[in-house]
Amino acid sequence: MGRLDGRVAMVTGAAGGIGACAARQLAAEGATVVLTDVDTEGGRQVAAEPCGGAGRMEFVRLDVTREDDWLAVIAQVEREHGGLDVLVNNAGITLIKPIAQTSLAEWRRLTAVNVDSVCLGMKHALPAMTARARSRIEGGSIINMSSVAGIVGVPNCLAYSMTKAAVRHMTKSAALEFADAGYNIRVNSIHPGFTRTPMAESIYRIWAETGAFGTRDLEATRRIFVDLHPLRRQEQPLDVARGVVFLACDESGYMTGAELVIDGGFVTR
Repeated sequence: MGRLDGRVAMVTGAAGGIGACAARQLAAEGATVVLTDVDTEGGRQVAAEPCGGAGRMEFVRLDVTREDDWLAVIAQVEREHGGLDVLVNNAGITLIKPIAQTSLAEWRRLTAVNVDSVCLGMKHALPAMTARARSRIEGGSIINMSSVAGIVGVPNCLAYSMTKAAVRHMTKSAALEFADAGYNIRVNSIHPGFTRTPMAESIYRIWAETGAFGTRDLEATRRIFVDLHPLRRQEQPLDVARGVVFLACDESGYMTGAELVIDGGFVTR
């Protein structure tokens, strides 16, 4: 038996990286997983993969910045699956620029994807989650993907750090609100380090180009940054996906408003 047999989970930004890996792991534990993304081709490819467990995956297109999209997708999940048990607000983009070079349009786009989407997800998932959550003592689970950049400063990362700090504090406020309202839905955040994904690789390239760590060599930049992590290896999507499964299942049933930091010790320095 899987730890999530019979559960329905939804993962945003699931066409690749951490989102895709989290979807695979949730399905492997028995969940029916609704993958969402604006990348239709990538999302469908992930959903077509063998699950390796009792669960299954399917893809629905969702632009997380559009409220109408959220309403339509949640309605579809309720209609086809009877509700929702787990929401993983994972969709996000990055911006590595000095604030002096950051345009207002870039700031607003980053906020729309990284912050507005989390608000919309929590708001519109509630009707689909509450009845099912109240039927089990451990309740439902909302998992918001923040970052170590939401806890500590990162070079040329003011705007991105702001969005991830916002997710961190939104999570805590939602946890209190949902508990007080009796929804029985837990809300926790995950704070990965610089996971080995295309997004992280683009950040390394920018840091190398700007000499942020005293060198313009890409491999040297990567080694310097990885060595800032006490475990001295680059984080993999699976490291984060395992944390998603833990927060989704009953093993974390007495956790809400918590920060699960999965970063190889980066923020301890």
